[in-house]
Amino acid sequence: MNEVVKILVIEQSYIVREGLKALLSQMGLAFRMDETDYLKDSFSKLLEKYEPKVVIANQLQLSEKWFGNRNSSVFTDLTVVGITYSATEEHLTSHFDFTINVMNAKSELMANFQDIFVKIGLVSENNDTETISEREADVLRLVALGLTNNEIAERLFISVHTVMTHRKNITRKLGIKTVSGLTVYAILNKLVESGELKGGRKE
Repeated sequence: MNEVVKILVIEQSYIVREGLKALLSQMGLAFRMDETDYLKDSFSKLLEKYEPKVVIANQLQLSEKWFGNRNSSVFTDLTVVGITYSATEEHLTSHFDFTINVMNAKSELMANFQDIFVKIGLVSENNDTETISEREADVLRLVALGLTNNEIAERLFISVHTVMTHRKNITRKLGIKTVSGLTVYAILNKLVESGELKGGRKE
C-alpha cells in the first residue's frame, strides 16, 4: 500500500524506540513515526494530538495513563500494540489488541509485526507462493537461511549470475527489498522454519 501509516510509539527506552523504527523500516512499510518517552497527559489527548493509526506502547506506561474506554470516538480504527520485556501480565492486556515481547529475536519480531499488519489490513497477506517459481522459492529459502550468492549457486548447481537474476525477480514479484523482509516472507509461507535460522546472520 502507498498510504503513509501514522505510528505513535510510547516507550521510555531510547534504544527500544530506535530499534522499533529500524525494524519497521526494514519491513518496507511506508510510515511516519511519532514518539514520546512518557505521558504527560491522558492517552486520549495524545491520540487527538498525533492521530495515529497504530500505537506501540510500553504496557506498564500506558496502563498507568489509560483514561476513557475503547468506545470513545478517538479510538476509532486505532490498533494498540503493547510491548513488554517479560511474560505478559494478564491484568494489563485488556487495553491492547496485540502484545509483543521486545526481548524476542529479530526474525520473530518481524514475523509478529508482519502478522499484525496483515490482520489489520496495512499489508497484503502473501500466501500465494505460486507468484514465484519453484526455483525462485529454492533460492529464497537459501537466502533466508543466510547463504551467500556463491553458496546458493553451489548448492543449486547454477551460476552466480543466475542466482542474482532469481533474486532480482523475487524482489520484483514480492516487492520486498531486504533480506530480513524476505526471511519473514519465507517463514510466513512455510518455505523455512524459524528454528532453522541462525542468529547473528548479516544482511
